[in-house]
Amino acid sequence: MKKIIFFILTCFPFLGWSQTIPMFIGTYTNDSESKGIYAFDFNVKTGEIAMVATTPMVNPSFLARKDNIIYAVSEQGNNKGNLTAYSYSNGQFTTLNTVPTKGDDPCHVSVSPNKNLIAVSNYSGGSFVLYKLESNGVIGDLVDFVQHEGKGVDKIRQEAPHVHSAFFSKKGNEIFVQDLGLDQVSIYNLINPKKNDVSLHSDPAEVFTSAGGGPRHIAFGKKEHYMYVVLEMTADIAVYKRDGQDWLFHQSININPDGFAGKNGAADIKVSPDGKFIYATNRGDANTIGVFSIAKDGKLTKVANQPTLGEGPRSFNISPDGKFLLVANQTTNEVVTFARNEKTGLLKETGKPVRIPAPVCIIF
Repeated sequence: MKKIIFFILTCFPFLGWSQTIPMFIGTYTNDSESKGIYAFDFNVKTGEIAMVATTPMVNPSFLARKDNIIYAVSEQGNNKGNLTAYSYSNGQFTTLNTVPTKGDDPCHVSVSPNKNLIAVSNYSGGSFVLYKLESNGVIGDLVDFVQHEGKGVDKIRQEAPHVHSAFFSKKGNEIFVQDLGLDQVSIYNLINPKKNDVSLHSDPAEVFTSAGGGPRHIAFGKKEHYMYVVLEMTADIAVYKRDGQDWLFHQSININPDGFAGKNGAADIKVSPDGKFIYATNRGDANTIGVFSIAKDGKLTKVANQPTLGEGPRSFNISPDGKFLLVANQTTNEVVTFARNEKTGLLKETGKPVRIPAPVCIIF
């Protein structure tokens, strides 16, 4: 019995013996009352969240976590974009170090599963950058900087490359880079991904999404056989199936309810922890979250479109146990918590929204 308990606490340290786990929210501070990054205690039994601490930072629009280290991008233009590492303990943030992102308006950050690399996407800069991570969480040496070139079919939104996110594969040996401006997912192999001399292979594979779609974020099926790409400009989910080293188009399905004719702004996409459902948000005139079941062949079937009970659902996250889904409604300055039915995938509002100025990213 002791061995079983030790295994659970080692693999799932967020559980412990407490009803609460830490949760962090990034915000926009420009034109809002936000103070920066917010830390909360999330009650895994009730879904309630209670604020614990804040730390000042300009536009910490996206966050990532490595154990007790929080990484935040400061989304600024004019070569002011940067990435900061914070140690978080006992309700206190301590700054470790800050590095430049080498591009304008960094909007996404992710940590490698091997915990030795961090990737930052520069939206306006049309580039992404890789840094090493030291064992103590400090951001280390530059590994690589990649500048995209070109443009898409939309003369206003796709006048240049716009790298919107970069996600590592589950093994940490690949990195998937989504470019809204080029309608393209670039897949780079990492050489020696677990070692100190890690490097990026210079010749990526490329997956092209529908013209004018604008790939923003991705999610993977349980065994990474299927890739789900949310297209911001058309609010579609493009599904791709892995075939050896290739990714083949498999399906396209729209987030919106039938007959919707308003403005789109699809934002985030995530797979439930049990691998049975996909959720995707659409801002614009919709302000809904689409619920989809995942079939054995990786294809999606729409279950429902549910209102996010606010405007501008920029981001959302699912609690580690899969029982709750929290939506960051940026425009209406609130985070709304939904209880998730694990059998049907449907969401039920808990009645415990929390006011937070311009929330844009939620991580556990």
